[in-house]
Amino acid sequence: MTQDVKPNAISRRQALRAGTVGALGAAAAMMQTRGALAQTGGVSRELAGKTAFITGSARGIGLASAEELARAGADIALFDIATVDVPNVQYPLASEDDLLAAKARIEAVGVRCLTFKGDVRDKAAQEAAMAQTVEAFGSLDVVVANAGVSQAGAIEDFSDEDISAVFDINVAGVVKTTQAAVPHMRAQGGGRLIFISSGLGRVGNDLFPVYTPTKWAVIGFAKSAALSYGRDNIMCNVVAPGLVRTPLADNAAILGKMMPNDPNPTFDAVSAMIAPSSPIGIGHHEVEDVAKAVLFFSGEATARMTAEVLDVSYGSNARNIG
Repeated sequence: MTQDVKPNAISRRQALRAGTVGALGAAAAMMQTRGALAQTGGVSRELAGKTAFITGSARGIGLASAEELARAGADIALFDIATVDVPNVQYPLASEDDLLAAKARIEAVGVRCLTFKGDVRDKAAQEAAMAQTVEAFGSLDVVVANAGVSQAGAIEDFSDEDISAVFDINVAGVVKTTQAAVPHMRAQGGGRLIFISSGLGRVGNDLFPVYTPTKWAVIGFAKSAALSYGRDNIMCNVVAPGLVRTPLADNAAILGKMMPNDPNPTFDAVSAMIAPSSPIGIGHHEVEDVAKAVLFFSGEATARMTAEVLDVSYGSNARNIG
């Protein structure tokens, strides 16, 4: 609050003193704010009192997103298949130990955390998990549809079962996550649905010919959901990462396909191969970079944004059309 004063009512000395006191007060307030942010890892607690449900969250982008939202104050529900060997998936998935370790990391932030072992292909399992989450935490404010698997190889190499697995997880799983979430969000007056697509959801790719169309489908579905649920105050947005250091990309099966002539392919070697084409000179992102985009779509800044796609892909879209 300020008081109205006449131009000549305060002496120069008084004005300087008032200015100094005001500056000191502002500085003190800034220091308090910085201290509060330091205690929360430099992140505002704008999600305090809210609940986030993340699929595929025992590791990788899902876990990083859960941690980012937890630091912003949200209580967290982790939903993951937590089964290492899944038929027709080319590499190991997360384990039950990974899910337990993820829970410990979230609780270390100082928020509540529930864990659910389940498959996104099972809508009833997601419905039950979300109902338990709402019962425990009181709301379902942010749902991150992150669970997905990659496949690499020539088009003719994929069996019927391979194709079904990647489409059922990456596309049908996202649809079922949405179906399970919307009744809760509609009942409470709104919410955020955040879909994790890929930079390969923007282009064609002959090395990932089955995975790529599933990520195009995620973007198309998110835009359809935005049209369907906008009147319910449910914002539907997409994060589309490029190459990210996660177990989905950093595994022997996928790296071997990406560098077939290298007897010892590594993630860093793939990144180095990509980096020269990036306008900022990097060939991959870390999971924390993607998690910050998820936080952006969860916060007040995007309360009236829907059907948007945010690319986190080291400038690769600079060479795309439109």
